[in-house]
Amino acid sequence: MKGYMLIDTEVIDQELFAEFAVKIVDAMEAHGGRFLARGGTTEVIDGDWEPHRIVIMEFDSYERAQGFVRSAEYGALQDLRARCMHSRVIVVEGYPDAAS
Repeated sequence: MKGYMLIDTEVIDQELFAEFAVKIVDAMEAHGGRFLARGGTTEVIDGDWEPHRIVIMEFDSYERAQGFVRSAEYGALQDLRARCMHSRVIVVEGYPDAAS
């Protein structure tokens, strides 16, 4: 089953965020991840959620997504991340493929 990392980000320093954005791509790709959504228009359909900037990363498995979150590459970006944004992050296991 695929693994997904879902992030709701409020960018507080655009200049630092531009630096982070370049570095996170390399770190994510080193763990087999790819972006499914990276910003863009959102529309709240139900509830009181007020998303800022939604990012969805896909990994080959839930374990790979967890590995990325716990990796040295991701860890090395935590200070920069904290200085340029406020975020909420979850890792979620995908639904099993019909063929599984």
